[in-house]
Amino acid sequence: MFLGASAAAVMARGWVSGFAEGVAGEELRAPVGLLAGTFGALRGELLARSAWKPMAKAAERGPWMGLPEDVRGALVNAAEKANKGDWPMLLATDELEFKRTGNRSHYEGLSFARRGRLGELVLGECVEGKGRFLDQIANGVWLICEETFWGAQAHLGLQKAGPGLADEAEPVIELFSAETVATLAWVVYLLGEELKSVSPLIVPRIEMEAKRRVLDVYAARTDFWWMGLAEKPARGLNNWTPWINSNVLTAVLVLEPEGARRGELVGKICRSVDKYLAEYSADAGCEEGPGYWGRSAASFFDCCSTLVSAHGGKGTAVLTHPFTRAMGQYIENVHIAGNSYVNFGDAHVHASPEAEELYRFGVGDGDESLKEFGAFLGQKSKVKFGDMGLGSLSRGLSAMWSVAAMRAAAPGKDAMPRDAWYPKLGLMTAREIDGSAEGFYVALQAASNGRPHGHNDSGSFIVFYGGEPVFIDVGVGTYTAQTFSKDRYKIWSMQSQFHNLPEIDGVGQHEGYAYQASGLQYAKSDASTRVSANLATAYPKEAGVKRWMRTLTLDRVGKKVVVEEEFALVKEAVVAMSLMCAKEPVVSAGAVKTAGVVVGFDAGQLTATVEKIELTDPLFKGTWGEAVWRVRLTSKSVAKGSWKMMMQGVGSRE
Repeated sequence: MFLGASAAAVMARGWVSGFAEGVAGEELRAPVGLLAGTFGALRGELLARSAWKPMAKAAERGPWMGLPEDVRGALVNAAEKANKGDWPMLLATDELEFKRTGNRSHYEGLSFARRGRLGELVLGECVEGKGRFLDQIANGVWLICEETFWGAQAHLGLQKAGPGLADEAEPVIELFSAETVATLAWVVYLLGEELKSVSPLIVPRIEMEAKRRVLDVYAARTDFWWMGLAEKPARGLNNWTPWINSNVLTAVLVLEPEGARRGELVGKICRSVDKYLAEYSADAGCEEGPGYWGRSAASFFDCCSTLVSAHGGKGTAVLTHPFTRAMGQYIENVHIAGNSYVNFGDAHVHASPEAEELYRFGVGDGDESLKEFGAFLGQKSKVKFGDMGLGSLSRGLSAMWSVAAMRAAAPGKDAMPRDAWYPKLGLMTAREIDGSAEGFYVALQAASNGRPHGHNDSGSFIVFYGGEPVFIDVGVGTYTAQTFSKDRYKIWSMQSQFHNLPEIDGVGQHEGYAYQASGLQYAKSDASTRVSANLATAYPKEAGVKRWMRTLTLDRVGKKVVVEEEFALVKEAVVAMSLMCAKEPVVSAGAVKTAGVVVGFDAGQLTATVEKIELTDPLFKGTWGEAVWRVRLTSKSVAKGSWKMMMQGVGSRE
């Protein structure tokens, strides 16, 4: 059902001002009404519930027995483990924990464990086909159907009652209630007949709960912010829109009875996802960063591919559209090396995308490089069962069915493009050697401080050397109530003072859409890649900064990175430049050495000090270890200045 397509990928040379250049040479534009227009015209082609065959059912033994032997073995082994022991309890006090303490991970861990266990049992039963996992599948289904709320307590702000215990009288749809309804839909699709041997009431119960909690709610309401369908939207859209819609679409196709409403729901899903596409960055870059690409652009792809399947393989133009391809190419362009990705905002540097999703995206949109990247990552990880994203049964199924094809496409090819420029996001990436992790890799992002999942970091940069981190974006810690509250920017890792940015007269950057670096200019050639931006517009009035021009240059000939700062302040003030380090730095007069790189600066203008930041959050510790370090290059009181930092490799990365 997938057709290939090609798109031009020629970048303009020379200085480019403002946000004029698209990723693929000519300015990209998100297509208007792509899904509604395509599938509205194909409404009569929507397959009946009984006719839609996205994959083999459990009773169709041939395809399941044709899976690679090691995959079948892994699925059965996981199901055997899941077939034993008690199911996680979900108590009222667990649900109240988010409201009482701000902790969301405890309850979510219990809830996700139920769904993950159910997925393991379902896949094991489909592979083996002996019926020995059906009782525990029934237990899992029944427990989930008995839950008051299928979602995360942190998302109860969608209910009038707000966070705390869920109000069963007001069912709402959020990320994990949608994920749950899709999981139960797959249970019905794959094992509906087999579960009748346990009880004829199981499938009707799933259908009733899905109708009450999700399908009727989706049909009746347009005011959920993530739908984008309200007359006056309260906020912008993000990954929630394609993620939720992709799961609701699965439930509609599997569980919604025949009739006019089935087609109406599909049409409404298309309109909602089109609203998301209309708000997507015009350069096709993922505003939320690579950590969310898998649930933003990749979930958009899931919607598209499911819609094509549900219309008998028609409508493939949505997959091969140049904008869809550019959305996929983003993840290649922000790949640094190994499992490291550019991680501005709420992202973890090692938040790698799922190999099968890259592979399927590349196959679907005709992008050979993305397909090869997915095959490369899949081969590298041996595509073990545990790598298949089983937290989502939909993704786990996709991964499982992709294994044989990915292995046939092996060894694939790593994605290490030399340059990328996203003018709307103000994001540049560049490496010293095309296709290689050797030498320098740099990235700078000058996006708005009000973007979804953003930090106060407009104009900040990161530097890697030999594929290893040197000057970093620390990323984000464990999500709590504070993360998405009015106190979000009191969290240290979200403040500009803990990014590679200047603090001016004790003042850092400000949050909000109005605060963003401006006047971007970009140029690239074989010899160098350069970006320049005025950081002053990302600071509040209290900083007293009239102009702060930052220019970052990757000099391939000189094998160095140069950062130049030229600024003018309203009055004399002390300025402190932060450099966040992954390894402990050694400071001497006019130089900082860390992770195999030495940074030279004018000791007559700046004095270097080092601060060790002990890490306690498990996510930070898992990424960076026990600590990170902040170098502060502090000036005397100045009204204007012109500074230069030059980075060169010196061998050892310790």
